[in-house]
Amino acid sequence: MTHLLFFTVEGIPCALPLAEIRQVVGMVELRPETGRRRGGAGTMNLHGRTVPVYSLRSLLGLAERPPLPTDVLIIAHPSGECVALWADGVRGVQESRVQLPPDASSSPGVLPTEEGEIIVHDLGAFLAAEEIAHHLLPDGAAVAGGATPPHDAEKAGEILAERARAVARPKKENGETPFSELLTFRLAGQEYAIKTQYIREVFIMHEIIPVPGVPDFIVGICAVRGEIISVVDLRALFSIPKHGLTDLNRVIVLSDGTMTFGVLADYITDIYIRPTDPFSPVEPDTTPIEQRYLLGAIDGSVIVLDAAAILADPAMVIDQTRK
Repeated sequence: MTHLLFFTVEGIPCALPLAEIRQVVGMVELRPETGRRRGGAGTMNLHGRTVPVYSLRSLLGLAERPPLPTDVLIIAHPSGECVALWADGVRGVQESRVQLPPDASSSPGVLPTEEGEIIVHDLGAFLAAEEIAHHLLPDGAAVAGGATPPHDAEKAGEILAERARAVARPKKENGETPFSELLTFRLAGQEYAIKTQYIREVFIMHEIIPVPGVPDFIVGICAVRGEIISVVDLRALFSIPKHGLTDLNRVIVLSDGTMTFGVLADYITDIYIRPTDPFSPVEPDTTPIEQRYLLGAIDGSVIVLDAAAILADPAMVIDQTRK
């Protein structure tokens, strides 16, 4: 079963095979490049390597706008080449719901679905195509004259420049990267983050079967490609108060090779990397979660959970003999 990374471009849901993606980083300040290539937005320095950046807006024939800190760069490697794709944001990882037959569309490497999604099943062919894929766009998509969302241009420029300096730093000689890759998600009005090394996959919640006699924080069990896993509600586990309406429709599957279970989230907000400098302390009264489950905070308000500590918690091991 093929897994796809879903992302958005001007509100249009798009996807790429997860196997072609190396990582996702926050948007950085781009460097100009000489020459012209279709969809070319500039280049970025990724650990000392110059990587071409493609604007998916341009490739799809949408209106261009300046980069924003909320944008993302999807680092992919079609046919062994390293490229960066500029998108608006990441939605998460899902199993493919469509078959990808050869010559599936009139635009090379791309398959539009009946649900209005654009599946880029062959990135190399899509980038090499000579024409803009206007016909792939849903009715009403803005192909010209798009407006830039309100933002502080000076502050945005500072953020993009700092990120560019961070990702340009070389990797350590022992092969370890000086960065942490994080997935951020929303839960009960608060944004949390988990290191992606502990995340096996993310999927839209389907049927969860309740199990009698288990702790309140165990919502139930569900089948994931033939494997039965338990699903945990972190709000109940950590006594997190509910704030307004929530829509727990995402399951983040955590694993350390020994323990595996899913946790509920309202939605995925971002996937990006940051330097492995110490995280900021979590401000008092920000969260009821005990300090032993926290690594710290980033960007002032995003709380980084210690997935290793959560996975190792003895409370997660259900005693099947308990009455």
